[in-house]
Parts: sequence; C-alpha cells; structure tokens
Amino acid sequence: MKVAGAFYGSLSNKQKAKIPRVTKLMQFPVTDALSYSHFCEGKIDVIIQRKNKIWDIHPLIPIIEAAGGVVTTWDNRDAINAGNILVSANQSIHNKMLKLLKPVSKY
Repeated sequence: MKVAGAFYGSLSNKQKAKIPRVTKLMQFPVTDALSYSHFCEGKIDVIIQRKNKIWDIHPLIPIIEAAGGVVTTWDNRDAINAGNILVSANQSIHNKMLKLLKPVSKY
C-alpha cells in the first residue's frame, strides 16, 4: 500500500507515538494537487492530511469519488466539513486506516 501523508507539525511526538503503524506506512509527502492526481491515477492508495480547510477539500471530493475513492475525516465524518482528511482507494483500505488513526482521530 502506498501512503502519502502530512501532519505539518500539527501532531506532537507523543501523538505520533500513538500511531506508529501509520507513520511507518507514510512513504510519500503530500504535495497537495500532485498527490491527489497520483491518487486518481492509481499511483497512491491513501492520502492523510491534517487541518484542511473547506476550500482545500471541496473541489477534490467529486474527483476522488469519480476515481472510485473514499474520502472522510479521520473520525469517519463527512469530509465536506473539512478538518483531518483521509482519502483511500477503496472502502476496505479506508476502514483499515480509520482503525489505525483512531488513537488520534479527535485531535
């Protein structure tokens, strides 16, 4: 599984220690539009981002879904409200990542 992630200093080392499997999976930095393009092309399976604003995610939701992806917040709420965003290639991967992110999903 290819995972792109970025916390941009918004998670403390203590918080990151709660999700070691997630941080080990993160192989690529999120480069915003390029990462989402690679996701839609099938080159990346998961994108994890913190503190997205509505203008960051709203335009991408229909594109992600048209590519067959799933997009929610880390606590599995509708991404339309922005926040901490999880994008996955399918529901199975999404469920796995939600479980891995659960220890920090309220931050």
